[in-house]
Amino acid sequence: MKPVSKIKARAEALQVLGLPPNANADEIRDAWRSVAFHDHPDHTDGDYSGFSQAKAAYDYLRKEGLTRKGSSPSSAPRRPRLRKRVIELAAEEIEACRELLNPERALTDLSASADASTSGIEDISSDHVPDAIGCFGRDLTYFVASPVCEGANRVALPTSVLASSRKPETEILTFKSKGAGSGEIVIPDPIRERKFPGAKSVRIRFEADQQMRDMYELAI
Repeated sequence: MKPVSKIKARAEALQVLGLPPNANADEIRDAWRSVAFHDHPDHTDGDYSGFSQAKAAYDYLRKEGLTRKGSSPSSAPRRPRLRKRVIELAAEEIEACRELLNPERALTDLSASADASTSGIEDISSDHVPDAIGCFGRDLTYFVASPVCEGANRVALPTSVLASSRKPETEILTFKSKGAGSGEIVIPDPIRERKFPGAKSVRIRFEADQQMRDMYELAI
């Protein structure tokens, strides 16, 4: 039977039972029980013709698997609901980030334009290392306990979080801040696409404590 014909046959069978096209398994079984109770030929006021049609309709729906719990004519496989989770970085991962923050490493500048004042090692006033990563599908949020410093900042990040088959990689990113304290920056798309394989978005939250991580996991 062609898909269109099958859909039509299901709708007609449901109509015989007095149900809409999107009726679920519980509604189908309840409708059949009602017909079997009221229209059974053994009853004095039973309706043999109506009972026969309803039985044929129910038998068809049962063969189609629509009377099993959780099924419906229009049901389709649902994607699993994404859940936010926070991954605590291992001590060796944090140490690898710290070791990377040295004057011999090349820097990736997050500012709109890279010049001597933002790329020079002597102007780097604060180094940062995350201790946890929040994951929501392909959206990443790095949690850094230290606050942002006014001026130039450096942060070493594990960049291959979503590329499980790849060798773990860490990258130093730099940016300039007009203020100090807590805050969040968003990695520009060109750098994200180049440095964070598989990620849809990347954010870094500074001065992030345990409460902030808990709120991240609870937020919808």
